[in-house]
Amino acid sequence: MEYTTYGGVSIINAIPSLRGGTMAINLPVRVNVSKGNCAMDEFTSFIVKYVSTRLGIKEEYCIKVNSDVPMASGLKSNSAVAVGVTYALMEAAEVGLSKIDAIRIAAEATKAHGSSITGAFDDAAASLLGGVVLTDNRHMKVIKHINPPNDVVVVITGFREGKKPISIDALRGLSSLYHDLTHWALDGKIWEAATINGIMVAKALGYVNQLRVIGEALSRGALSAGVSGNGPSVYAVFKDGEEGPYVDYINKHWGYLILTRPISMLID
Repeated sequence: MEYTTYGGVSIINAIPSLRGGTMAINLPVRVNVSKGNCAMDEFTSFIVKYVSTRLGIKEEYCIKVNSDVPMASGLKSNSAVAVGVTYALMEAAEVGLSKIDAIRIAAEATKAHGSSITGAFDDAAASLLGGVVLTDNRHMKVIKHINPPNDVVVVITGFREGKKPISIDALRGLSSLYHDLTHWALDGKIWEAATINGIMVAKALGYVNQLRVIGEALSRGALSAGVSGNGPSVYAVFKDGEEGPYVDYINKHWGYLILTRPISMLID
C-alpha cells in the first residue's frame, strides 16, 4: 500500500512560543509499506522501531520512501516522512487509531530521534491533513485548520544553501512577539504573520542572503515571503500570474527554484 504526505512551509515557527503554523505544499512524500524485512535508512528505521514499540506492533514491515522534498531544507521533509511512516504502519497493522493519533506519535518520534526540537506537531499535521494548520505543540492539538487560497503559487529557493546553526535562545527570546503573530494568524492574517515570522527567523539565525531575497520578493508583489522552518529555504507566495518578475530575479541571481502550490485540506 502507498500513502502520500506533503512538505510544507512555515506560517509560525513553533520554537519561540510552542505554538506553530504550517501550510502544506505540493511536494509529495510517498510511503510504501509491505510485510517483511528490508534495508531502510537510519531515520526511517528509527521511526519504524519507535512506532512499532509504541503501538505494540510485532510483525515486521518494510517501508520504502520516495520524497520530492529537499532534505535539510526547512520544508518539513522529516515530519512528512515520519508521519507518513507512522500512518502507514498504523493502517497496515490495523491498530484503529486516528490521523491525529498518527500525528502525535510521529511528533513524539521525531523529538525522540533528536531531529526536531519541539516534535514539529504543526509540520506533521499539515503534512497529513493538508491545508494550513495552527497548532499548540506543547499539548499537541490543532487549534485551527483552514483551506489556503487556490489561486496562488509558491516559489521556493535557497534550499541548496547551508543550514545555519539553530540558536534556540535567539528564537525563544522572541516568544512575546510570537504570541501576537499567532493571534494574527488565528484572525485570518495568515500572510502577514508568515512574513513577519520568516523575517524574524532569518534575522535571528543570521540568514543575510535570505533576508535580501525576502525583500526582493515583497518588492515584486509577494503576498508573503520568509524563511521556512529553521532554513535555509526561502519561500514567496504570489497570486497566479504575478510571480514572473521574481522568478526571473531568482533564475538570474540564485539559479534554482521550485514552483509549487498549496495543498487543500485533505478529506478522508
